[in-house]
Amino acid sequence: MSNGRDGRDGRDGRDGRDGREGREGSTGVADQTTTPPTWRAISLLTLGGGIATGGIAASGGGARWLVVAAIGIVLAELAPILVASRRPPIPPDPAPRNPAVPPATISVVVAGRDEAVVLPRLVADLAAQDHRDAEGRPRFELVVVDDRSTDGTGDAVRAAAREHGIGDVTTVIRREGSNLHDGKGAALTAAQPDRCRGDVVLVLDADARVGPGFLRRLAAYVAAGADAVTARRRILHADSSWLAGAQADEQNQDGELQRGRWASGGCSEFRGNGIAIRRSLLASVGGWRARALTEDIDLASRIAAAHGTTVAWALDLEVWEEPVRTWYGLWRQRLRWSEGGLRRLLEHGPAVMRSPRLSLRARVDFAAYGVQLLAPPLIIGAAAGAVTTGRAGTAIGLVATYLAAGGILAFDALRWEATPDGRPLPFVERLGRSVRAALFGVVWLAAIPGAMWRLGTRRGHLRYDKMPHAGSEVAR
Repeated sequence: MSNGRDGRDGRDGRDGRDGREGREGSTGVADQTTTPPTWRAISLLTLGGGIATGGIAASGGGARWLVVAAIGIVLAELAPILVASRRPPIPPDPAPRNPAVPPATISVVVAGRDEAVVLPRLVADLAAQDHRDAEGRPRFELVVVDDRSTDGTGDAVRAAAREHGIGDVTTVIRREGSNLHDGKGAALTAAQPDRCRGDVVLVLDADARVGPGFLRRLAAYVAAGADAVTARRRILHADSSWLAGAQADEQNQDGELQRGRWASGGCSEFRGNGIAIRRSLLASVGGWRARALTEDIDLASRIAAAHGTTVAWALDLEVWEEPVRTWYGLWRQRLRWSEGGLRRLLEHGPAVMRSPRLSLRARVDFAAYGVQLLAPPLIIGAAAGAVTTGRAGTAIGLVATYLAAGGILAFDALRWEATPDGRPLPFVERLGRSVRAALFGVVWLAAIPGAMWRLGTRRGHLRYDKMPHAGSEVAR
């Protein structure tokens, strides 16, 4: 894929929009910079109604049935996920459906602002990829969106690409201008499918680190029939702090959940670092959307509704990333993720539930995954009711169910982990890390209600909270 595109050939996207941000408002898609009044009402009613229901139940009105229903929903969803995750539709290191078909070419797209510290490391990782033809030429290209950087990000990428021998397959698109939408999804609109040449578009974060076989393994999943794939997210230097370790265990926990949803016929979803999708499929749903607060689940819902496509979870396709290093940074990140999930549900939920392309199992799974957003308001209400009435049974039952579900998922997912010498984790360590993951999940009990309140009351434009990256060596 080498024909001299290094971002200096006149196609460097100086207006940053490629005509798409200006047109998006005419497509019938809700403008998330001015939240629709119905979304505000639904969000606040859900928050208030959930808290009120939990409080009423805690005072004796249907307390037993609320707890029984919560346990029933958890068991009904968790059991098939735990079973199915052990027999995925596409196993690790899959064989191609048709060995005569050449491996897919890949457009690696990275959007970043002020990432001159970390991006050269990712460029070096990509230059080391063994996804090449018989003559050693890359079966991939690198497209970097320099989103209004002031630290020389674009120049750093070009220099690193030349140094490591992939300058002829590297393009830097400069996105600049006033009144542009902010965030990763908005930056990606500068690299829509028609600006990529690979069969597959792969999105990595600026701080991503990958091994030399990463793109080859991704191409294997595509050859095995996966049109949409997400990588297994790993945390760099997870042993550096309790917070970093908890994030690592949470990624395992979430991976087990999504892998099980995919394997059981549910509506599995992308996660932001390591999104891979056939370029034709991405183009068919309109490409990237500037107004998507969480571009990963926004895209997952659009391809599910339009084509019935769910996301394959590749256990052996590992992408490493930096942890969030402070509790304040983590809170900002989880608040954004929570609000993005709410907005996705309000905007795309009806289309997903009506889609004739999706099976009944996938639609039920999507609905059940959405219903979990009710858990935090219910628990808050039950806790408040326990304080005012002295009846703590409902609150204890709901919290115990919530923690148990997270702990069970984490314990099961940690079967993937090993000690430094390659042996399975000892039972005691696995159990302790499961408890840590469950306790860490309590952050969502605050983040989801906080996002509901923010969605319902905020005025003005959405703000995208960018996480700072310091640069880190890959731990493999």
